[in-house]
Amino acid sequence: LPISELLSKEAHAEDMSSIRRLGCVLSRRLLAPTSQGSSRLAVPVLPRAAACQVQSCFVQQPRGFCAASSSSDDLELLKRRKRMLWRAKSRGWLELDVLMGTFTEKHVWDMDNDKLDLLEEVLELENPDLFKWFTAQVPVPDELLQENEVMKEMMAYVKSDHSGGFNIK
Repeated sequence: LPISELLSKEAHAEDMSSIRRLGCVLSRRLLAPTSQGSSRLAVPVLPRAAACQVQSCFVQQPRGFCAASSSSDDLELLKRRKRMLWRAKSRGWLELDVLMGTFTEKHVWDMDNDKLDLLEEVLELENPDLFKWFTAQVPVPDELLQENEVMKEMMAYVKSDHSGGFNIK
C-alpha cells in the first residue's frame, strides 16, 4: 500500500496501537534500501497533507503527572523511599526479605526524612541479629528500642503479624 493510504486508514484511528503500527510501517519503508540496491535510505515523497498527518501522530503530548509540577525535594524523597523499599525486600535472607519488606511496603510511604533515617539505621543492622530478634531467640537491646522508633514499630509488626510464633527447633 502507498503511504498515503496507510495514513488515511490508520492515522485517524483513536487508539494508540494503530499509531504505533503506523510508525513501524513508516520506519520500515523509510529505512528500506532503494531499488538500485544502494545503501542509501529510501525516502518517499509524501503529499503535504500526509506529511502533516504523520507529524501530528508522533507529537508527544504533555502528561498530567509530569515532573514539571513536582519539586525536586519530592522526587528525591520518592527515590529514597523506593531505595529503602528495595533494600528491605532484598536482604538475602528470605525470612527477613518477607518481614522487613512487607513492613516497609506498608509504612515507607508515610515516613518523612527523619523516619527514613531511622529505617536506614535498621537496614544497616546485621541479618543474624535481626533474625534472632524477630524470632525472639534473643531480646532486642533496650537502647535500640528506645532510640529507634522504627525498630519498635517493626518489632510490634512482627509480633502482631506472626502472633502464632515461628517454627524454630
